[in-house]
Amino acid sequence: MDRRFLSAALVITVAGCASHEAVELRKFPYPYRAALAICSDIDETESIEKFIEIQRFLNTTIETSFGLGLGLEVGNSFWFYNQQFELHNRRQAGDSVPDVYFSGVPDLGISLFSGTSDSLSAHAPILFALIRAGYIDCLHSYGNFGVGGFSPALAERAAELLQRESLRVDVFTNHGGRENEHNLGDALRHLGDNPTSDLYHAAFTRSLDVKFLWRGHLTHVVGQDGDCSIKNLAKLTYERLQDLFYTAQDFPHDNKLVHIMQLDDSRKVFDFVRYINPWGRYSVAREPFIPHQLGQAQIDELIASRGFMIFYTHLGVNPQPPYLHDSTIAALRYVAARNETGELLVTTTSKLLNYYVHCKYLYWQTRNQSDTLYIMIDSIANEVEGSFVPTEADLEGLTMYVPLTTPIQLLVANEPIPFVTNAKDETGRFSISVPWRPLKFPDDTDLKGVNSALGDSDSVLTSHR
Repeated sequence: MDRRFLSAALVITVAGCASHEAVELRKFPYPYRAALAICSDIDETESIEKFIEIQRFLNTTIETSFGLGLGLEVGNSFWFYNQQFELHNRRQAGDSVPDVYFSGVPDLGISLFSGTSDSLSAHAPILFALIRAGYIDCLHSYGNFGVGGFSPALAERAAELLQRESLRVDVFTNHGGRENEHNLGDALRHLGDNPTSDLYHAAFTRSLDVKFLWRGHLTHVVGQDGDCSIKNLAKLTYERLQDLFYTAQDFPHDNKLVHIMQLDDSRKVFDFVRYINPWGRYSVAREPFIPHQLGQAQIDELIASRGFMIFYTHLGVNPQPPYLHDSTIAALRYVAARNETGELLVTTTSKLLNYYVHCKYLYWQTRNQSDTLYIMIDSIANEVEGSFVPTEADLEGLTMYVPLTTPIQLLVANEPIPFVTNAKDETGRFSISVPWRPLKFPDDTDLKGVNSALGDSDSVLTSHR
């Protein structure tokens, strides 16, 4: 009886060869050939109305001001706090406020708390509903702070809030310029994981269930863990040369989506890379550049390379309508079309990362008994999550090539779990899958207050029908 440790990038079969009679882990959920997450940072999204209308276009199939919705699993991020918003409001009220340094343009974006106070913002229930539904899946640091604006007490309050609401967020993306010293990672100014620093918050962040970290690693390669090409090797060489002049952090350049990284407090996280653009152009990850960064050519290349990719952008940066340009809408419709054909899996950052690491660190074995093939999943084990017996949710989308000559049982801890049998894919092989359960966008009752604020969307946003 063979037991194999499988990598999502390297396929090993029980029989030792890729025959049609072997049990083998498929790289992507059936029938997809590649996977994409559009990972948008919340910066400059200054109104809940804009935020919701963009998400409705991305996530639903209803009519929106941008046309018929795409019905995609595209997530977004959030802030707990926005100090700049708070100081702006105090100035508007005539209060005397300290002169606090913020880099970049003024950012009055939405947050869960009102400014840095302990009062929830008016749209907090809407954000709660989207976190609960899985459409807000990334914490874009604790918020938008100037120099000296963050304290660990704010992280403690934030952690208590999510625990009270029974919510979890497992992806943390660093935010902003040099003043955001509470970021995580190996840059000298990132002190959130340094237990000797007054800004240390990783202990509270751990209680949020955060296990994935984006500390700033960007790539120009279309498709991570995909098929190698001369063009991609050239891009990786270019990235290494770039890093000769950027010494603040040490990034690997092996085109893997995820690496395990040890933080300063010895805790380990999954450190992931985000794709920004194909050749170093359009260095600012903003909505108007999406057609050049994630256009038809890049989507076709991603599918051809059979890779994973997390795309870095800011969907809400445009202060005036139209919030999404026609060229962006066309690019996103092409993404939706390739998703509809079953070639490109489009899902949230959290779902993609969890699928990736759970497949990579899966332990399983097979046994033939009484004319039945038993596929027995033992555990998922890695340095970040430890070793645990997975639930059905942990295995969502898991697909295995199997022979259909005998009955099959899929077991976890000797208990059967449901699966579906798939038709032959492009390899000519049959497979079984743990069902991929699509997210459900909150209904109008969960988003109370937004519809009345939006009114007739044509009167609020420029129509793109």
